[in-house]
Amino acid sequence: MGKRKSLLEKIYEQNPENGNYIIELSLVNYADIFNEWDHAPMRRKDIDPDLLRFLDDSIDDIPMKHNIDICCYFSDQERNVEREKQIASWFRTFYLFYIELEKKKIRRMIRKALICLVIAAVFFVLSYMGGLYVHNSMLLYILSDVVIIGGWVFLWEAITFLTFERSSIHQLIRNYRRLADADLSFRYK
Repeated sequence: MGKRKSLLEKIYEQNPENGNYIIELSLVNYADIFNEWDHAPMRRKDIDPDLLRFLDDSIDDIPMKHNIDICCYFSDQERNVEREKQIASWFRTFYLFYIELEKKKIRRMIRKALICLVIAAVFFVLSYMGGLYVHNSMLLYILSDVVIIGGWVFLWEAITFLTFERSSIHQLIRNYRRLADADLSFRYK
């Protein structure tokens, strides 16, 4: 634990006021934050893909028990307080939007898992019922085994959706929440 913490402290500064780890971004100007191909109004712009990957990698480095701050260092930008407020608001909205998208994925996944559970139950009942009537027919016996295997496959799919896949999406939502809640500060050279 001590080795990981010291490594974390070597990579990320800690805010002396609140103890949050600071993800530092070195940018030229405000436009570097946004996707250069996205010509939508600022409130609907996407984040620059490289910056997005950097933030995703950085947030994975910092354990969940720690909050984060994000500090943008600009090398060729005049300070514009109004623009800073807009960017901070946009940044939070951007991640809140992606949180909602991931929640939709979870809802679809739960629906799909429930359908798989129902199909598995139907297959198990069919297999049981078939077992009652199959005595000397090899074809019906094989068909009964195929149905029970199908039931197990659908049951496994439901379990996979409800455990493994859902937990990875929950992790992503928690990271997006941390980014949305991060204090965003701006520094100029």
